[in-house]
Amino acid sequence: MYTYEDVRKLVEEIRLVNRAKLILIKMRGMTEGEAHRLIVRSAMDRCVRKRQVAQEIVDYHEQYEEKRGNGENAAGNGNSA
Repeated sequence: MYTYEDVRKLVEEIRLVNRAKLILIKMRGMTEGEAHRLIVRSAMDRCVRKRQVAQEIVDYHEQYEEKRGNGENAAGNGNSA
């Protein structure tokens, strides 16, 4: 029997993997199947869970977007001065 905590963790992992797949679809032009296979294959090759691979993809994307956003703001501030 699954506990509430088990189900919550599973739903959280599914959401994280789906978010990582959406990032791969948008940024690399992959299909959903290709993105899923990349996450699964990477997890198997590295002997880690899909959750870890998905979290790394999301973290990397957030850092990329943050740098990109900061770069645009810095350029915008420099142009207006």
